[in-house]
Amino acid sequence: MLIINRPPNDIFTMRMFVKLTSQISKPIDRIYMWSPILEPNYLHLEEIQRYKQLGEGEGQDNWEKKPIIEINHSEIKYRHIILNHIKKDIVVIGLKDHLTTGNFNPWIQDDTSIIRSLRGLFESQFDKKFILFTSMENLEEYIRCDNLSIIPWGGDITNQMLEYKSLKPIVDKDLKSSYTFVSLNRGYRHPRAVLISLLFGLELENSGMISCMFNRDISDLVKNIEWPFSSEQKKLLRKGFQKFKKTKLLINDDKEIYQNNDNNNVRNFETKLSRYYQQTFVEIVNETSYTEKAFNLTEKTLNSIYACNFPIILSSKGTVSFLRSMGLDMFDDIINHDYDLIENPIDRMFSALVDNLELLTNNERTKNLWKENKHRLLSNVDFVKNDLYGFYQDRAENQFFKILKDL
Repeated sequence: MLIINRPPNDIFTMRMFVKLTSQISKPIDRIYMWSPILEPNYLHLEEIQRYKQLGEGEGQDNWEKKPIIEINHSEIKYRHIILNHIKKDIVVIGLKDHLTTGNFNPWIQDDTSIIRSLRGLFESQFDKKFILFTSMENLEEYIRCDNLSIIPWGGDITNQMLEYKSLKPIVDKDLKSSYTFVSLNRGYRHPRAVLISLLFGLELENSGMISCMFNRDISDLVKNIEWPFSSEQKKLLRKGFQKFKKTKLLINDDKEIYQNNDNNNVRNFETKLSRYYQQTFVEIVNETSYTEKAFNLTEKTLNSIYACNFPIILSSKGTVSFLRSMGLDMFDDIINHDYDLIENPIDRMFSALVDNLELLTNNERTKNLWKENKHRLLSNVDFVKNDLYGFYQDRAENQFFKILKDL
């Protein structure tokens, strides 16, 4: 088995990959990899270190100015490794993580560079049969090849399974807190910049705890983000953005939340996030996927469940419906999730907030709802501890064995 650039904390999917692929009796090639290696413009950690050494002096400026073709070398190298490894008629690939390393604009882009790389691989090897295990839900929206079978095996929400199973939920809330919701925004993505501007534009900033660790990365919201906002939306967002840039946020944590690139989200929950969750009762969950049709559920959704907060999920269309179908209580009697089925990402975000203004701003009412429904929140915690992983395991196995019959 060829393992390329394995990500941290992927024991759940790695074990599944080994277990299932070992049951194929025919000769196969097996490849397990982390999706960023398929991104032409992604600079890998080992390459960063090498370019630092090649620089004339110490510091970032020297290696960052080197020709882009050198940076591209990683993706080319890995592509050759993959192609050279494919010898058999059946190829099984386990692919971890999402497939958008930058900002995806659905109004001007049909897909992402990683998706194009994958599609190119399957189409160029048309005489092979591919089975792709993926962290993405609905990947069929972007890739349909006659020689490909897709099996979703759970997103990054399955990472650190053992650690999360022993994590204690936040049940002792500060009922005197003046904050109703929390919105955590670490990495710079266009939807998060729009969300923060919208929160301030709707004058919700005093009702919640908001973080933004990329405020220096954007100077003008409407100019930097090429979304087709209406004139009224532009006016509201500009007002909110200007107010946001002048405001000192309540949460000002360091962007580097991981030690040694270990992606330890449980430790981050316990040492950093728990203090914010203790003071809030609703979370606006800013998932990694939002503008894409396919989505990767991550620890962001899982954290909101362990936080025992009512969830407003800002993710791709249909994410809430998917979570509901898994068996999670999405509190439809408390939260208006009509936004979940709105195609347009702008309208979906506006609807998520505007349709739930009472929940986000009426502090006493939301606290009372939380106290009345605490048992339901804890039932969701019980689900993710005991049933979440079984759901993904059973679904992947059922789809895999159907494919195996055809082989």
